[in-house]
Amino acid sequence: REAVVSTQSTGKWANLTEKLAYDSAVRKKKLQQELTQVKKETNFYLEQVDKKKMISAIKRKREEKGVTGDVAGDVAEPSAKQRQLAVSNKGKALPNSILSNVFTQ
Repeated sequence: REAVVSTQSTGKWANLTEKLAYDSAVRKKKLQQELTQVKKETNFYLEQVDKKKMISAIKRKREEKGVTGDVAGDVAEPSAKQRQLAVSNKGKALPNSILSNVFTQ
């Protein structure tokens, strides 16, 4: 592609070549940014397709086994029980027996 150049009577040839070089650099930078964005979008789409295939395969295997449930919603319940916290009244110190139970268990 050839750039159409309009010459002005007051313009200098050096300024004109600098302008063309700058415009070319800006165009290359924009194209590079667009290419990077398209690559990101494509990778995201492909990851989503792979994820969908994996979830579909898991669902199919579960149906074959007769297990029901949502694959994406499965969350393991914690096996450890939480203890009640000892709360002091308005900054008073806790008794040593409570503190020793907390740190020994």
